[in-house]
Amino acid sequence: MVINCDIEVKYCSSTQTGAVCFIFLNRIPPLCFIMGERHPSTAGFNENAAHSCGRHTSIMHTKIKEPFSHSYGFRFREVPSFDLAQIQGVGWENRTSADYYWDGMQRGDEGLMLFQYTLSGRGSMMLEDQIHPLVPGKAFLVWIPSRHVYFFPKDSDHWEYVYILMKGERLYAPYLEWIQKMGHFPEFQVDSPPIRMLNTILEKAKQRQITDSFINSSYAYQFAIELSRSTSVVHAQPPMPDAIQKTLNYIELNYDRIGNLDDMADFAGLSKYYFLRQFQRYTGMTPLEYLNKLRIEKAAGLLRTTRQTVNEIASTVGFTDGNYFSKVFKSWVGMPPGKFRSEQSLAADHLFLN
Repeated sequence: MVINCDIEVKYCSSTQTGAVCFIFLNRIPPLCFIMGERHPSTAGFNENAAHSCGRHTSIMHTKIKEPFSHSYGFRFREVPSFDLAQIQGVGWENRTSADYYWDGMQRGDEGLMLFQYTLSGRGSMMLEDQIHPLVPGKAFLVWIPSRHVYFFPKDSDHWEYVYILMKGERLYAPYLEWIQKMGHFPEFQVDSPPIRMLNTILEKAKQRQITDSFINSSYAYQFAIELSRSTSVVHAQPPMPDAIQKTLNYIELNYDRIGNLDDMADFAGLSKYYFLRQFQRYTGMTPLEYLNKLRIEKAAGLLRTTRQTVNEIASTVGFTDGNYFSKVFKSWVGMPPGKFRSEQSLAADHLFLN
């Protein structure tokens, strides 16, 4: 069955899982395909599903067990001459049939990375001869081609998920790092940065705002960065205890007068050694390293915005010895204070260190 959808959608046809709308936009080169849902109250193709191709719908809010598929693919005539990661497909789907089955060695594609995150229901993946349940909050991360199979299990009533499929050999090295740090089955809160970024990409695709290969690539790298950030010490940690947060605020206000580790531990109300372990766990550095970092940041601003001597600045930010200050400054910034003051290539009045 073929019907007209609107000016831009050339034709739609009924499929087993929904309405496939092929879109040719005159103002941009890519061909995008968009899956509209089959309306549950009708046995055949529903014309409203075709018009829903351009409709704005936020994901992760609808809890239904009827099958649907909102999937977007990207192919561009004009691509950069240098290699960039690209989003090949992104989507939000709900499966209810055991016919849903993908073999990672028989897809006919190469150099692809797939991230798929379960919103509700349950799916399954076989990897290394073990079956892994894919329950809400759990994702899987695989390279294509590789030996894996993911499918809809017969004892599940539905499997609702979002996914992103990215292409590019440049992704392989970070993919291996992600697997090493979080495995093939990472868990994320639905409001975590990677899932929020995936939601953003899906919304941009729905609104037809991913209009060329460069925009496409920028979103691919933004998602990759959020995955990397999620594996870092800072972003993988539990919420910071009140005692440590209170101490960070204390250091910010008193960096120029704090004497030693004992002062900070006393303020936190913890034993010195327990405080040291807790502080390092939640900040990634020791209390004295954090104090010196803050002092050097303040000193960098003074070097660029005042005429104070190096020794005067050292005293202002809490160092009692100018030579030691210069040594610490160089270890953090990579150059002594005097050179930083005259350096023109770093045109910044404030410096942030980590």
